Amino acid sequence: VINSIANVYGIEKGSILLGNGAAELLYAVGRLSGFTGAFVPAPGFSEYQASMDAANIPVREIFYRQRQNDDGTPYFEVPYLTLQTFAAELKGQDGRIIVFLGNPNNPDGTLLDKQSIKVLAQMLKDANSLLVIDESFIDFIGDESLRDNSHSMRELINQYDNVIIVHSFTKFYAVPGLRIGAVFANPTLIQELRQYIPAWSVNTLAQAYIESALTDTKYINDSKMVLANEAKYMYESLSAIKDLVVYKPSANYILMEINNPDITVTDVQTRLEKHNLLIRSCANYKGLGPKWMRIAIKDHAHNVELIHLLSTIFEK
Repeated sequence: VINSIANVYGIEKGSILLGNGAAELLYAVGRLSGFTGAFVPAPGFSEYQASMDAANIPVREIFYRQRQNDDGTPYFEVPYLTLQTFAAELKGQDGRIIVFLGNPNNPDGTLLDKQSIKVLAQMLKDANSLLVIDESFIDFIGDESLRDNSHSMRELINQYDNVIIVHSFTKFYAVPGLRIGAVFANPTLIQELRQYIPAWSVNTLAQAYIESALTDTKYINDSKMVLANEAKYMYESLSAIKDLVVYKPSANYILMEINNPDITVTDVQTRLEKHNLLIRSCANYKGLGPKWMRIAIKDHAHNVELIHLLSTIFEK
C-alpha cells in the first residue's frame, strides 16, 4: 500500500508512515522527545490538544480571527504574524514547540497560504521546532488529480525537515471504520515516529481497500465534480436564509452561525432529528459557541431536503 501511496501522491516511500487512522499518528507526534509546548488552532480539531494532553505537553490556542471581505463575505484569518512572532522569539531559547494547523481547517474550511507557511516553517526550523499540518480533508479540494493538488503542502517535506503532513484516506472514500492514515515527512523524522506506532497497526482489509481506492480515478473525478456542484448549491441556498451567517466551503462541510437570538443549534437539531437528519453542534469548539453548527454536503436529494427544513425553521 505504501507503493500505491507513493505513486499517487508523488511521495518517496521513505517519507511515508502508516497508522491506524490520523489520530494514532497525532498521538505519535506527541511522543517525540524534547518538546515543551504546542500551539493548536481555535477553532480546530480536538485531537490536536488531546494528543498533547496525553503527552503532558502544555497547549496554547491560536485563535483564528473572524473577518469580512469588502463584499461582506465572512471568513477566518490565520494568525500567521502571531505565529511568526512567537517563533522568532523562541529562536536561541531552550523551548521547542509543535505548531498544529489544519489545511483545510476543521470546522471552518480555511485553507493555508503556501508562502506564509514556508516563512513559518523556516522560522520554526530555526527555533528547532515542528510544524504539523493536518490535510485529512485535502483530497476534497480542487479539480486536479490527487497528486497535483495545488493547495496541498506536501511538497514542503522536501524543503523543511521539521514539517509533518498528516493525511487521512478514509474521509474522501467514506470508510471511517477501516482506520488508515499516514504522515509524510523527512525520512529521519519518519524513523523517529515509527518507534511509537505499534506493529501491524493497520489491518489487511484497510490496506487492500485503500490500495484499490487510490487508483479508482472514476470515483475520484466523479466525487470532486459532484462536491463542487453541491457545495455551490448549498452555499448559495444557505446564504439566502437571512438568520444564518455562512462560511464558504472548501471541502465537504459548511460552518454556519445562527444570527437569531431566539434560536439555538439545539433547537435546530431537535427539529431536524424528527426527519432523521443530523447536524454537528460546534459549541465545544474553542472560539465558537452555542450558535455555531456544521453541516455535511451530501447528495442532492438530501441537500434539498436540508435546505427546505432549515428555510422552514428560520422562515427565509
